[in-house]
Amino acid sequence: MRTLIKVLALASTTLLGAPLAATAAEAPNVEKQAFVVHKLSDFLYAIGEPNYYQKNYSYLLVGANQALMFDSGANQKEDITQVARQITDKPLSVLPSHLHFDHLGGLHNFQSIYLVDTPFTAKFRRADGLYHVPEPVYLGNIDHMTLPPFKVSRLVKPDEVIDLGGLKLRLLSMPGHTPDEVALYDEAHNILLSGDHLYPSWLLAGNLKDYVASLDSTLKVINPQTTLYGAHADEDPSKVPAMTYSDVVAVRDKMQQIQAGRAKGEAFSDPELIRSSELYKVEKDISILTDIQFTDGRGYGY
Repeated sequence: MRTLIKVLALASTTLLGAPLAATAAEAPNVEKQAFVVHKLSDFLYAIGEPNYYQKNYSYLLVGANQALMFDSGANQKEDITQVARQITDKPLSVLPSHLHFDHLGGLHNFQSIYLVDTPFTAKFRRADGLYHVPEPVYLGNIDHMTLPPFKVSRLVKPDEVIDLGGLKLRLLSMPGHTPDEVALYDEAHNILLSGDHLYPSWLLAGNLKDYVASLDSTLKVINPQTTLYGAHADEDPSKVPAMTYSDVVAVRDKMQQIQAGRAKGEAFSDPELIRSSELYKVEKDISILTDIQFTDGRGYGY
């Protein structure tokens, strides 16, 4: 595809979070690419969308028997599975971190879709077995996206382990951003893929009580040596969105202060997504948004 970076020398050593090489002919046009691949390890790849306004990152995990994408990207036209196919020929499935449009743009390209099994997601199952998510849940109007009904190949319960063959991932239910938000924990390598639950930019709070409880749960699972990778980059989309244990503690503490009415916020808007909100700074580029109204006029929360 003209918009995909040709991945070279996947077996070579790369710096943590460094993008894999492009061909010489394509290198000058990297800023126009739909996807950029960062090799984080022999089994984990971050696929960034640096030219998408929300700076999304999806993750490809490759085991001995199969591969799993955590999120399907925001891009509705270019096929993120072709990026994965330049990395692995293992059977490929996808698990959305949650059912928002910017994580479902490429869902239609996957033959095998996993979904968290909760009462919230169960209500989207139709009589014919397909899942139909209503627009007020996936918010597709914001990006002029329509999500067709889709077939789920596997339902995964909270705390269930997905075994890719020598690579085991525990699904963690982390409501707060949305009711269906999940993370994947690789205990053997001490890595948490945190989706929209945690990333180093604006965290959109859908429900403060749930969010605080999920942050407490996160801190019981991870430790100061855990590496965390989130779903959105900060101001520099070329950097994989990583966080630390201390970042999580700071977010939890600030969210508790907001919940208790002891934190001071400031008015915030963004012309591409948010008409108005209350912003609470945490540290570095991390902040928490509450009282959100999107650019289409809808309020956000549950």
